[in-house]
Amino acid sequence: MCPPTVRRRGRESWVPLFKIQVFLACVSFSIIVPSIAPYLARMGAPEYILGVAVAVYSLGEMIGSTYFGRWMTVAMREDPDSGPRRALLAAIAVGFLGSTAYVLADALRGGAIAPSPYGFGPALVVVARLTTGIWTGGKMTIEQTYIGEAAAPERTTEITSEVGVFAVLGFVVGPTIGALFSPVDFGSRVWRVDQYTAPGYFIAIACALMSGATGLAFDPKAGYANPVVLRRQNSSRDLDAYGATEHGKLEEEEEEPDKVGLWTLLACFFAHFYSFAIQETITTPFVAARFGWSQRQIDYLFAGVGLLSLLTSFVVALLAKVCSDVALLVLSLVFGLVGSLALIDQPLGPPLDVVRFLLGFGLITIAFPFGRNVALAMYSKVLGPTPQGSWIGLMFVVGAIPRCLGPSWSLYCLRLACTLFPRPAPCPAGGRTCLEFFISAAFFAACMILVFRVKTALLPFEDRNRS
Repeated sequence: MCPPTVRRRGRESWVPLFKIQVFLACVSFSIIVPSIAPYLARMGAPEYILGVAVAVYSLGEMIGSTYFGRWMTVAMREDPDSGPRRALLAAIAVGFLGSTAYVLADALRGGAIAPSPYGFGPALVVVARLTTGIWTGGKMTIEQTYIGEAAAPERTTEITSEVGVFAVLGFVVGPTIGALFSPVDFGSRVWRVDQYTAPGYFIAIACALMSGATGLAFDPKAGYANPVVLRRQNSSRDLDAYGATEHGKLEEEEEEPDKVGLWTLLACFFAHFYSFAIQETITTPFVAARFGWSQRQIDYLFAGVGLLSLLTSFVVALLAKVCSDVALLVLSLVFGLVGSLALIDQPLGPPLDVVRFLLGFGLITIAFPFGRNVALAMYSKVLGPTPQGSWIGLMFVVGAIPRCLGPSWSLYCLRLACTLFPRPAPCPAGGRTCLEFFISAAFFAACMILVFRVKTALLPFEDRNRS
């Protein structure tokens, strides 16, 4: 008979597949970012289209998280043996359609096929980004739901953090891969492969590879190592023996998860995504205006951020083996709180200099992968045997809200602070950061207080029943 460690690793054969798929999905997102603005400009699109194309991606994530979360709830209840694979294949198919639309937009730009000033290309780019967002939101929800349902409870945080490492790595190397397409330029006048369309082709190929790997290598029923889910899986196979009525009675008798713990973790998740969204939005225009940084200096900053995020994700995966989830969550909130306080400028704080900006920027960068990965894992553990799809979908919706509203709100908030706090005058270049990072600090402080007050509600489902 195999030792427990060997059996556990055998049941985790899906983990490398998830890591590779998450890496490719995140590359597919970040590879587009540097080229989407000139891509739309080549089509002659109005400037506001860029803002719409960026915002609808997060809207798509919200739609995909909700829809595929409900799908996974049904799949895990009625067909745990193959339902997750079908859901994942469907989500990847949506991503393939989105990438195809992104490439097709170039063929429909003005002067190619469509006779209007800028054709249907810009509108199709917006549709493509919305569809791609649905794919990534749905894919994240499906994979995290399966992690929460399939992994042994003691491995949930560790696996979530390990997968998070590959997500960050994808975000970091995506722009580099995109830069490799700069010299590419071949094809016809209508169908071209160049530095603007090549990312779309890359995503389409990645989706095709992911679809093939999922169909061939992902066997959901072989991956369940969670004893509670194994019992539920076996009971679903014996449904005919017990009868639908008895099965319904058993479902009614199941204890529900602690809603206080779930909503507390949702609040922590929102706080981390809020601070991260405003940071990534305002950094480029703010440091250029306030500190006079060049684009090259800004690029170096974001390269450093990527490496810091990657290192943090590795550290979280290691700490998950020796530290409690609550301790890691509190640590992430402390980093976020101190980082937000460091970024508050006059009149609520001292003048913001480069050193304090880099300190706050770095702490929030560290806090985000800590908080995201740990909160996701704790959320799955609090849910326990409860079908997790819809709940995980809700969590990703909560995380997408700040990213959807952040680009407009955070830039507006810089100027609003100058109106609310006119002194000391004049308003510094780039606006005042005091208002939005005060709000961010308040979110983190409130979450810390909440975590300490409801600590027992954050226990894993099985531990809560034993306590």
